[in-house]
Amino acid sequence: MIEQRLHRRAARRFIHTAFGHEPGPSPQRGGRSLSMLTSSLALVVGKVATMAVGFLFWVVAARAFQQSEVGLAAGAVSAVMLCTQLALLGVGSSVILNYPRHDRDPAPLLDSAFSLVAAASVLAVAIFFVIAATALHELRVVATDPVFALAFVAMSVLGTIGILLDQVSTLLRRGDQMLVRALLFGLANVALLAPVAALSSGAGAVWIFATWVGAAAAAVLLGAVQLWRTPLRYRYRPRLRRHLAWPLLRVGVPNHWLTLTERAPGLILPIIVTELVSPAANAAWYAAWMMAWVLYIIPIQVGMTLFAEAATKTASLTKLIRHGLRSSLVLGVSGAAVVALIAPQLLSILGHRYAEAGSTPLRILVLAVVPLTFVQAYFVVCRSTGRLKEGIVTGAIGASVSIGGAALAALESGLVGMAVVWVVTQVVVSVWAVWRLFRLSRASRQIDPVAVDGIRPEAGPLSAGLAGRGT
Repeated sequence: MIEQRLHRRAARRFIHTAFGHEPGPSPQRGGRSLSMLTSSLALVVGKVATMAVGFLFWVVAARAFQQSEVGLAAGAVSAVMLCTQLALLGVGSSVILNYPRHDRDPAPLLDSAFSLVAAASVLAVAIFFVIAATALHELRVVATDPVFALAFVAMSVLGTIGILLDQVSTLLRRGDQMLVRALLFGLANVALLAPVAALSSGAGAVWIFATWVGAAAAAVLLGAVQLWRTPLRYRYRPRLRRHLAWPLLRVGVPNHWLTLTERAPGLILPIIVTELVSPAANAAWYAAWMMAWVLYIIPIQVGMTLFAEAATKTASLTKLIRHGLRSSLVLGVSGAAVVALIAPQLLSILGHRYAEAGSTPLRILVLAVVPLTFVQAYFVVCRSTGRLKEGIVTGAIGASVSIGGAALAALESGLVGMAVVWVVTQVVVSVWAVWRLFRLSRASRQIDPVAVDGIRPEAGPLSAGLAGRGT
């Protein structure tokens, strides 16, 4: 009971830090902290900027390279970001929870966290290389081409570290640092693409991908400088303290499973398209998914806000869910209607072939914003009432069906069939979610709404750049 109370207090402290609610006594944050509102706004602006510059990158790539090369590069980017998501292990949120106990000397905690995710990213890449070399056809080049393989390893490590840097910036209330890194990453990515387009010949996919490595290296280097310039004077040392690593994993991993069920399908589907349809088809699918994801962010972000409000007991969980559902549906349905109406025009920015292949899938994909609204609300209730296992099981089943069904549809009906399967799966899961929401909202009147069983990690600018977005 005492341990559970301490965990809840730590969870509330994370919520206060990440979402702009004033805590009680503030821990020493090791630097000139922004106000919570300013830091939160900087984080939001950073995500928006990442999506905008990320879209610009793919526009330039689509105009400069063959569609098949763009699609292969997009498949590789999806694969590397899948590796980063696997490697995070929920460590970022665990750092936020554990930081107050180490605020006088946070270096060992931060060193252990960075070392842990870096090692995990290398392990994730090794597993993917085995799969790519033995089971994949189009993406086999990622594991067999030395340049591609080195770039893939580097991007996985840098991308994972970059996301953890964003979470450290959240902890320190320095959302401006994340904003600057996001802008540097996006602009460097576009800037590096121009000479690559002019100088590369033949295998363009590897060089498109290589620009991500250069941009990620610049962003991580800037992050290291930013941390050094704080009064913490933090400088990374490659060490892993076992007594610190275990608590990081014990808190982070269980909740990270639920996050993976939400994130993994969107990263696996481009790999499926690349392998089962064609790299050229994946270029169109990736563009359509990137635009649909902008709408999916609405229920995801509303869900994060609901979780924050539930943890601070600003209102009953039932009232919060109802308010969140209304907000998500109004914004999501309005945005979906606009995107569906102008889908060909949006995709034609990349080229007429993208519009021809991707307009119908995009119009279908945007429909998922409605069921996703209810699914995200259900996950909020699962997190806030200690039903994490139920949420993980539901998310895992939904993810498995959507991925497996999409693979079968890709063989039979191409991109349109995949989009239909994705939306239908979300609808089916949402029916279960609505039923459970009704049951759990009634039960929440007798349950403490802050029975938090874990904290949901956020994807940073590198993952956001993947699909013009990287929760």
